[in-house]
Amino acid sequence: MSSGSPAIEFSGLASLVILLMSVYNPVLQAQTCSCAGAPLISSQNFATVPGGGFMGGLTWEYNNISSLYSGANELNNRTQERITNTALLELSYGISDRLSVTGTFTYIEKSRTTGLQTQGNSSTITTSGIGDGMVMMKYHLINQDLWNPYQFSLGVGAKIPFGTTSLEANNVALNADMQPGTGAWDGVGWMFVSRAIRTLNMNVFLNGSYRYTGTAERFNESDNYTFGNEFVAIAGVSGAMWDRWSYDGQIKFRSTTRDQLNDFRLPNTGGEWLSVKTGVGYQVHDWVNLRVYGELPVYQQLNGTQPTTSFVLSASVFFSFSPNQNGFIYGTGE
Repeated sequence: MSSGSPAIEFSGLASLVILLMSVYNPVLQAQTCSCAGAPLISSQNFATVPGGGFMGGLTWEYNNISSLYSGANELNNRTQERITNTALLELSYGISDRLSVTGTFTYIEKSRTTGLQTQGNSSTITTSGIGDGMVMMKYHLINQDLWNPYQFSLGVGAKIPFGTTSLEANNVALNADMQPGTGAWDGVGWMFVSRAIRTLNMNVFLNGSYRYTGTAERFNESDNYTFGNEFVAIAGVSGAMWDRWSYDGQIKFRSTTRDQLNDFRLPNTGGEWLSVKTGVGYQVHDWVNLRVYGELPVYQQLNGTQPTTSFVLSASVFFSFSPNQNGFIYGTGE
């Protein structure tokens, strides 16, 4: 780190790719952001993995968090820009036809640029590093196959605090949402239900997940931070278009409770978001599928005044070593 430079960078591993979500304001500023690291609970792309089968996916996501809202009203304030790049590696293995295990690993780069309305006086802070991960067991109560159009799966897991929470800039501790990790163990519940409509060559699905957050001690025992509990529900439809092309349309609802610092609930955190996400896919090979997505918020009701998402872009490559059984089933993704 070079002192005196307007850009402060923390480089972690220079591999894997780059990962997700938020950015914070300077330490003494009241305006905050409901951003808790990588979008782990909404990144579960595989509902079904056949027994002995293996599926994987690598996703890059660009999240522009430059809009400023007070409640449901957008404010005309472009003094700063927040960008998060995210890489998620998701690996799933079918222990049996009904039971599978999924591991998700992340790498994150976050940046915040302030002073945009003052010419020549902007300043950028960038942090990067390994983010948190997640392990989940999924039990498939009803498996979709050629004779049965329905799929119903439940999952339970834990978010694992791999990412660091103690980065500093010029010997000043950075806020919690500028850190690559959250520092806390979280409990996660997951549900997926879908129905294939074979006459239309499409799949209708509903995915829900809930994350109960733990508390992390950051720099000392009097600095305990708890991100808000998070609920995500996604309803959508996917299907074939022509040749090797496919489509995917989703409506996503996300809700978080207020963050907490020690015993104090932070006023400018938490809220509700409703967004629309669309994408197209291309089947490169029987066992390789490419997908690109765009996501736009259509409604936001935030607690207090917060920076929030302007738009999200993502690209994924999925691969399977059991394509002749159930193939790829999509239905989520933040």
